[in-house]
Amino acid sequence: MKSVKIAYLCSFCSGIILFILGIFFLINIKATVSQYQPLGPSGPSNNSNSFSIVDNYTGNYNPINILVLVKEASGENTDTIIIANYAPSTKQISLLTVPRDTKPSNKANYKINSSYSIGLNKYTRSKELSPTEVKHKAAGYATQSISDLTDIPIDYYLYLEISTIKEIVDRLGGVYFDIPADLKYSDPTQDLFIDLKKGYQLLDGDKAEQFLRFRKSYSRTSTEWKKYYDGSDLKRTEMQIRFLNELIQQKVNLLQLPKLIPIIKYTFENVITNTPSSDTLSLFSAFTQASRPSMNTFKLYGLDRRINGSDYFIYINKVQEIQTRENFDSQEIIDKYFTSKSNLFIPNKNKKYDFEAILNSNPSNSDTDSIDNGEDKP
Repeated sequence: MKSVKIAYLCSFCSGIILFILGIFFLINIKATVSQYQPLGPSGPSNNSNSFSIVDNYTGNYNPINILVLVKEASGENTDTIIIANYAPSTKQISLLTVPRDTKPSNKANYKINSSYSIGLNKYTRSKELSPTEVKHKAAGYATQSISDLTDIPIDYYLYLEISTIKEIVDRLGGVYFDIPADLKYSDPTQDLFIDLKKGYQLLDGDKAEQFLRFRKSYSRTSTEWKKYYDGSDLKRTEMQIRFLNELIQQKVNLLQLPKLIPIIKYTFENVITNTPSSDTLSLFSAFTQASRPSMNTFKLYGLDRRINGSDYFIYINKVQEIQTRENFDSQEIIDKYFTSKSNLFIPNKNKKYDFEAILNSNPSNSDTDSIDNGEDKP
């Protein structure tokens, strides 16, 4: 996947993190439902016993690094890989996107997005582990692999499937959204069929996925979509941000806690994470505080290379700030924005990432470096 295709993921996954961590927060406090007073039509409750997220938080105030993995629609690879850092002392949130096509080492003949799948195959052979335990082991394997690649210590992982997001939208009753133009795209190999009509409408889980994945159309009868999309993920990002804003405003409302209990139960059963309740509350508090600083968003920076017939992204130990497109040495950004103290997953010094060895073994091919041939898929 070309490096420019990564920009939208931070926006997309910040919304996912907000929603999923919100659900986990609700799980952790559902015993206090009776203390929580919803807003009535006349405004906030005057009940002095109402539950306050921030005032009642007494958890860990050390910085936290959490890895977010979202599985692709088909297969076992993870299309979305993001390391999120939260520093409670400053209320600062930082996101770092890892391109799914990244080559994790010189000798590796696979891409980083298959690390969860590799772990899954490795631990499935064990007869002593339950299916859930196998998924936790696979998530831990992927987390360690990504920690080794980025040289970032990671505390926790959060793994979910795109089908879970679709189901959550359905259980929320859908999201109302104004589709800007007729959107059509078809790819039977991915079992992907996008066919959305223009106009304000209620999107169920299936239509929401179609909208979030649309980037371009092969239709010759309608070109209105080109006013809003240019085939790049940068334009798709703008639309996804609009959708996420609507979802959050319409549905992610802690004041409607009793109505969310069935969704909480479903989410709890379909998300794999090792995040403890205290740090879940810390993270969720960060995402719900309007006064917090704006998020820092970064992506790994590197080169696109074709190696032995496969396209890889070669991370060159630099990080790009998404908004400004400015590049920095990775260690500078790690030291400033991705520190952590508990370090449950620590980079293995014996597996230190060496991009120079990769490039020396695979000399530059000007026909493949950083060129988008339009054949990539949504």
